[in-house]
Amino acid sequence: MLLIGWSILEGIGAALMTPATASIITGTYTGKNRAFAMGIWTAVASVGAAVGPLFGGFLTTFLSWRWGFGIELIIVMIILIFSRHLKPFPPSMELEELDKISIVLSTMGILVLVIGILTLNTAGGWKTAVIMIGVGIILLTLFYHREKVLIMRGLKPLTDIRLFRNWNFTLGNLTRLIMQLALAGTVFVLPVFLQEVTGLNAFTTGLASLPLTMGLFVVAIASSRITSRIAPHRVVSLGFLLSLLGSFILSFQFNLNTTVWDIVPGSLLLGVGLGLAFPVTSNIVLSSAEDSKQSDASGILSTCSSLGSSMGTAIIGLVLILGVINGLYAAVDQTFPNEFTKDEIKQNLTHYTETFKHTNLTGLRENEKSNAYKIINITISKEMKTTFDFISLIFLIGLISSLFIKPLKRK
Repeated sequence: MLLIGWSILEGIGAALMTPATASIITGTYTGKNRAFAMGIWTAVASVGAAVGPLFGGFLTTFLSWRWGFGIELIIVMIILIFSRHLKPFPPSMELEELDKISIVLSTMGILVLVIGILTLNTAGGWKTAVIMIGVGIILLTLFYHREKVLIMRGLKPLTDIRLFRNWNFTLGNLTRLIMQLALAGTVFVLPVFLQEVTGLNAFTTGLASLPLTMGLFVVAIASSRITSRIAPHRVVSLGFLLSLLGSFILSFQFNLNTTVWDIVPGSLLLGVGLGLAFPVTSNIVLSSAEDSKQSDASGILSTCSSLGSSMGTAIIGLVLILGVINGLYAAVDQTFPNEFTKDEIKQNLTHYTETFKHTNLTGLRENEKSNAYKIINITISKEMKTTFDFISLIFLIGLISSLFIKPLKRK
C-alpha cells in the first residue's frame, strides 16, 4: 500500500507539480523579481521540510501516522480550489507529439539506475546492483542519442538536450544534484542516530531537525538580497563552503553520550549553507534557458533534484553499513589489541550486529568502563564519522564544481 500510494502515485504527482511550479514562476517574473521569487519558492519548500518532520512526528507520537496522509487530502483540496487563480500558460507541445520511445528510455533508465544503487545496500546484491546501474546508464545514453536524432531531423524532442551546451545550465544542475544528494543523506542518517542511539521519539526527532531546516529557510528568503551584493556564482560557492564546514563539525559529534545540543551548531551551519546555494542554483539554471525552453529547464532541474535525493538516501545507507563494519574492526582492535585477526572479526560481524540490536543502551551507559560500552561507543563514533566524512567529500566536490560557474549578467 505504501509502495503504490506513497512512492508511485504521490511520486508521480510530485513529478507533475514541481517542474510546473518552477515554470509558472519563471513565466511570470523576470530579472531581480525572478531571483526573489525563486528564493521564496525554495524557502517555502524549506518550510515544508521544517514543518513536515515536526508535524509528522507529533501525529506519529501522539495520534497516528495515518493522520499525516489524511491531512494531505485537505491540503490537496485547498490547492485545487485556489488553482483557478494561477496565470494560464499555453502548452508548447500537443500530447500526440510526445515521443513515446523517449519517455520509455528516460523513465526506465532513471528507474533501473536508482534501483541498482539501492540494491547496493542488500547483502550479496553487489553483482545485481552493478548490472542494473550499467543497464540504467546504457538506457540513458540511448535516450540522449534519441533526442539528438530527433533534433537533427527537425522534430520535437522530449527534452531539449541543447540546453546542456550552456555551461552554467549544466553546472547549475550538477551542483543542485550534489546538494540534494548531501541533504538527503544528512536527513536520512540524523533521525536514524537520534531515534536508535539517543532514544528520541518521532516528535523530538522532528524538533532536533529544526536548526538545519530553519537555517535553510531564513537564508533562502534573504538570498535575493545577498545576490544583489555578492555575485550569484560566488554565493553558491560560499554556500557549499559553509555546508562543508557544518558537515565537518558534525563528523566529530557522535558517540553514545551525544545530545541534541551537540549537533545544533553543525546542522545549523549546514542549513545556512544550503539556504544560500539552493535558490541561486535554481535561478542560474532557469536564467540560462530561453523563455520558450523554461518547461524543459525546470523539468531537468526537478529531475536532477529528485535523482540526487534518491541517490543520497541509497548511497548514504551503503556508507553507513560500511562505516559500521569499519568501526567494528577499529573497536575490537582497540579494546582487545592483538587478540583477534581481521578474519576472526569478519567471521563474527553478523553476531556483533545482532548483539547491537538487542543491547540496552541505557544500561550500557551506566557502565562506561565495560568492554561492551567501549566497542559500541567506538563503532558508533567511527560509523557516523565515516558517513559525515563522505557527506563532506560530496560538498567539497560541489564547491569545486561551483568555482567554474560563469558570472551572470547583472542589472
